[in-house]
Amino acid sequence: MNPIAIGDQLRSARESRGLSIDFIADETNIAKRYLAAMENEDFSVFPGEPYAIGFLKNYSDYLGLDAAAILHAFKGIRIQEQATPIAELLPPPKKPLWPFLVLGLLLFAALLSLFVYKSINKKPNAAKQNSLKTDTVQYSLDSPSLEKRFYEGDSILVPFGNSKHKLTISRIDERIAIETPVGTTQYMLGEEGIIDLDKDNQPELHVFVIDFQKNNPDKGAVIRFRSMGELQHLLGSSAEAQDTVLSEVAAKDSLDGAQAAKTADRPSTQETVVFSGKRSPYPFVLNVTFRNYAMFRHELDRKDREERYYHKGDQINVTANSSAKLWTSNAAACKLVIQASGGQSADVDLGAPGEVAVKHIYWSQADDGSWYLGVYNVN
Repeated sequence: MNPIAIGDQLRSARESRGLSIDFIADETNIAKRYLAAMENEDFSVFPGEPYAIGFLKNYSDYLGLDAAAILHAFKGIRIQEQATPIAELLPPPKKPLWPFLVLGLLLFAALLSLFVYKSINKKPNAAKQNSLKTDTVQYSLDSPSLEKRFYEGDSILVPFGNSKHKLTISRIDERIAIETPVGTTQYMLGEEGIIDLDKDNQPELHVFVIDFQKNNPDKGAVIRFRSMGELQHLLGSSAEAQDTVLSEVAAKDSLDGAQAAKTADRPSTQETVVFSGKRSPYPFVLNVTFRNYAMFRHELDRKDREERYYHKGDQINVTANSSAKLWTSNAAACKLVIQASGGQSADVDLGAPGEVAVKHIYWSQADDGSWYLGVYNVN
């Protein structure tokens, strides 16, 4: 349909029906001036384009014309009436390249400055790290025993014979490596050993690794060196130095031999009675929470044994029928709670920080026939 024929179509349709504008105005409620404007294609009289579209549709429908075709022709007229912007007729202007070149140069200069800055500041850091590696400490064994926190490269001078023998902590990773005049020895956490400085089958030093974190040499390692034999005599013997070697004492404690346990070999010191006055023994649960790093070993009912290196926040729960033996390299790092049937529980203090502790927990029968669960130190 030709857009300019909108008015003619409307007028022809009205006149073919013999209708006047006044009549249609009454019928459609469209003002006579708007009806005349549509037939004359004078759409400027309408307040806005939506009004013109609305009246065109109503008028076309009333006359039985194709309203969609009428509206399509109207939109074509409106498009022809709109002037094309001059900017759209002109070719797009070319963007200058110099701003991009300046931005690239500035970015390159910034990256170059950052690289130079890091290069300048890297050398002092490397020198500082090298100085830390050489900042080692040398100790001297002037007393029967020496216990320190050693770091890689630290050494000990041991006076023996006509010379001083040097021991060096050469490595701290999975194990502790100690270089001695007779070779290199390695120790795990909680492990002990001896060193024979003059190779006469009479050891002069006892070594005990108390605490360290695997693969973390920055934390160092707590190691105790104790003189033995002739060296101990030269440095001055003491009861304290002689009593530092820890040995576990076996106890006969199965339920079948519980009565015999009253007279069997026991540790010398009873630390505490956890539960007492029981008519019969029953299984108990050991709940251990680790406050810090520690090597921990438990043996249940003289058969189930496990040893591991635990980290801060670890927790274990084990159940023993009649007895349990516990060993730890760092007593204060372990929080022990013993739980029994009926909701009973008891906190047990294993010892001080860095202390090696061995505890034996088992049921015993009192003279009145009742049973009690005791916690004993193993000497």
